[in-house]
Amino acid sequence: MAVVLLATSTVTGLQAAWSRWAVCYVDADPPLGGLPDDRAAACEALQDHRYDNTLPTDPWAPIADAAQREGVSYLALGLAVVLVAVTVRDRRLVRAVGAAVGVMWLALAVPTLRSGLAGEPVGSDLPAGVAPLAFVMPFITLTLAAFAAARGTRDGRLEGLFWVTMTAAQPLPEFFVTQMLWSSYDSSPLAGFVRCVAVVGAGLAVAATLLPASRRPALVRRRAHG
Repeated sequence: MAVVLLATSTVTGLQAAWSRWAVCYVDADPPLGGLPDDRAAACEALQDHRYDNTLPTDPWAPIADAAQREGVSYLALGLAVVLVAVTVRDRRLVRAVGAAVGVMWLALAVPTLRSGLAGEPVGSDLPAGVAPLAFVMPFITLTLAAFAAARGTRDGRLEGLFWVTMTAAQPLPEFFVTQMLWSSYDSSPLAGFVRCVAVVGAGLAVAATLLPASRRPALVRRRAHG
């Protein structure tokens, strides 16, 4: 089920990102009226935060159903993270912390999806205590990755890889990665795509745990038997 949810998150996330950024990559029409006809100028204009899909705030210019798809992507990702967290064989505290990471994705999903359905920002103001967690969350998932890899079990390395990809998928790390790869005055045209690449990695890590021991990645087998 987690693999299906991660695949759903990837597909809908890519659809949302492509709805906004297609003009930056191919000869496509601007996704909204009022944007420059020139591709480069339209791409630059779309980098403004008023076109963001995630947690939109006034003023906001929704692009087709991109925010709905983004919300579904976050929803599927959050459910997948919770499912993986509660099914790992580890300490109860580790399972609880992992599930809390999934809940954070759900906290992004609900207002994003509601805003997309309404065509205007709805419930986009997160509680003041939640915002600082965006800075802490990458350290939490990296810690979970270290705990998983240190277990020395057959699935420990794959579980660690899952949490590493969940670090790369988070908004703050994704922001810095996209800015390094394609700098922007606001949102990089790589926004959304980097997260989906990380989610693909997470899906592969989860899928690998379903394989028989003899068919698992050689690196994992060596660690298990070493």
